[in-house]
Amino acid sequence: MGNWPWVLGGIVAGGIIHILAVFGISSFAEGDAWSRLAATMPHNAIVVPDGKSAPTLPFSPPDVVTAYCLYDLADRNVIVRAPLSEPAWTLAVSTRSGENFYLVAGADSKRPEVRLLLIRRDRLSDEASTEKTSEGDDQNIVVAPAETGIVAIRAPIRGESFRAQTIRELQQARCELQPVEPLVASVATPPEEPPAQQPQARPKRRGNR
Repeated sequence: MGNWPWVLGGIVAGGIIHILAVFGISSFAEGDAWSRLAATMPHNAIVVPDGKSAPTLPFSPPDVVTAYCLYDLADRNVIVRAPLSEPAWTLAVSTRSGENFYLVAGADSKRPEVRLLLIRRDRLSDEASTEKTSEGDDQNIVVAPAETGIVAIRAPIRGESFRAQTIRELQQARCELQPVEPLVASVATPPEEPPAQQPQARPKRRGNR
């Protein structure tokens, strides 16, 4: 046999190390998508490029306008409202490491706007509404596998003349913490009416004798 077992063992070990390096290098990268966006963006807020200063990622296509939100579920759930004006518009939610766990396109959505409630799994039992909000709006509950991640709304533009219109529509998107308590409209209590007065009995008239 000679040295063949050692050669084969070295090839197998080298292959395993190569596979682990390919899949694990993203975890140790300092310039990942989350780090690049977090350097210029707040958490739980939509940032739409306006042509002046905008978060961009490498290899972003020039004919697509992308709005980002860095969600953080540490304190509360996060509500995402996004317009899907065209069939090619997409809303993607991924973890901080880049694992995509939710995707919806305008062609698949029944409405021109989608509403998501990003929630941690341990809070799912405390969520009273699963399909309707307290205002009666439709919403989709999305259980996030990680506490932090990225929401990306991608809007392809049909031409440079449509860029400003696309940006205005993307600016309608929202990414914000869920309110602690639902807002309930107060109803004014009408003043009490005074009790009705009983009609006084008329004195009997005496007939003439």
